[in-house]
Amino acid sequence: MPSHDEHVAQVSSAVRAFFENGQPLHIFHGSTNSTRPVDHSRIVDISCLSNVLKVNPSSTTALVEPNVPMDKLVQATLSHGLVPRVVMEFPGITVGGGFAGSAGESSSFRYGYFDQTVRSIEVVLAEGQTITASSTENADFFKGATGSLGTLGVITKLELRLIPASYFVKLVYHPYSTIHETIKASKQETENPDNDYVDGIIFSRVHGVVMTGQLIN
Repeated sequence: MPSHDEHVAQVSSAVRAFFENGQPLHIFHGSTNSTRPVDHSRIVDISCLSNVLKVNPSSTTALVEPNVPMDKLVQATLSHGLVPRVVMEFPGITVGGGFAGSAGESSSFRYGYFDQTVRSIEVVLAEGQTITASSTENADFFKGATGSLGTLGVITKLELRLIPASYFVKLVYHPYSTIHETIKASKQETENPDNDYVDGIIFSRVHGVVMTGQLIN
């Protein structure tokens, strides 16, 4: 089975060939919801980049390929007593998609968008060069790549920050009868240091709910 570096070398070579020929290309992640016709002769297939490469309990980080979905990532980190700082709610959302799309969830009031939990990325640029980007290395590129929907390059690896996991999440529903009360309560709950997760839904003008979650053992 080819290693991660061998897969990246193949992606780099394919991207470089399109660049040198002046041809546009499409990235295939393994699945797509697009209904637009695609020229299959111009596809770079990165569906093989779907592995959790390493979970490091000492640094509370994980090295992950971009097509790893949330359920697979959480399963891998939980075996080390850790979870991602931000977990997208749909199990099939991928790590690369969360980074490129600036996904936010109920812990984002504390940790920011999913891309803000990423320490570094490995990316293949348009001409086929592979670089690493972080807040200290190629910092401008790293900042620009967040939420860029994959337009600046092909992300091939991400380093994620993790937090200690607990056995349970204590979930409390707080119902409110006005929009104003719901919004006010949501703000107050995000300022409560005991809360690890805060989410809210306004169902109607007279029915809103704020949900708070706390990691407990």
